[in-house]
Amino acid sequence: MDIPLINLVFTLESGGGRVKPQLLFAFRQSYQAAFRGAVGCLSADGSCSADSGCPCRYTFDQGLSTDPAAVRRFQKPSLPFAFRLPLLDQEMQPGDIAEFSLTLVGGATNHLALHIAAVRAALPPQLRLLAVAAVASDGSRKSITVRGGKADFSAVPVISFEEIMAGAVAVADPLKINLLAPLRLMQNGAPLYAPSFPALAGALFRRISSLAYYYGGVELDCDFKWLAEKSRAVHCDNSGLKWVNWGGALQGVSGSIAVSGELAELLPFLCLGELLNVGKGASYGMGSYRLDW
Repeated sequence: MDIPLINLVFTLESGGGRVKPQLLFAFRQSYQAAFRGAVGCLSADGSCSADSGCPCRYTFDQGLSTDPAAVRRFQKPSLPFAFRLPLLDQEMQPGDIAEFSLTLVGGATNHLALHIAAVRAALPPQLRLLAVAAVASDGSRKSITVRGGKADFSAVPVISFEEIMAGAVAVADPLKINLLAPLRLMQNGAPLYAPSFPALAGALFRRISSLAYYYGGVELDCDFKWLAEKSRAVHCDNSGLKWVNWGGALQGVSGSIAVSGELAELLPFLCLGELLNVGKGASYGMGSYRLDW
């Protein structure tokens, strides 16, 4: 289960004009073209002009496995990255500083330089990139410097699924899940306005196992039926949630969820989800959350 992760933090400065709190969620529309521009495979119609070995095909094609059993077991692969974008309390003014993060999963870590270049190209013109750093498992940061147009990646810390999940420890009861961006979970084609903990846990299981299989080449050695049963025994207070709608796909529940009970076996997935998000639009920052111990 030693699937690599690189967690990048980007520091931004507002350069001019007011920046709306949800502005960075526009990465959803701009990031793919920016990545293709960084690769050099962007065609006139916006598609990839290269062959199947192109990094952008690995990143965005979301091809299904040729194994029918795997297709039945795992949900359609998500994209092998997850943004964690700030939902600011108010508009940024010129000179204000903000941070956001980007986690690369599995083979996407081999395309680190392309992702940094794509972020730089996709940033709205109101924002200026001040610094990039990679975060180690202990929370320390290693700056990524650019000299002569080339970045030095020699000391970038790489963490892993196993490291994050093994580091999950017993917590105070109840555990609070604070949503940093709207969470959108679906059931029978309809959004959940008051998602239960089993619904949240199930979405995490599906997302994490699919990312592990498609981008890490690993089937997680977990009894997900047993874990799902454990999740149903967890008490969940979702009264702190409300539905928010920013328009289009940017809608879901916002607020906090308090959970209590036997969480030891479930906590590793919750900790990994802090980096990977959960629900619809997770790759582009939706469904990001912070655990409050």
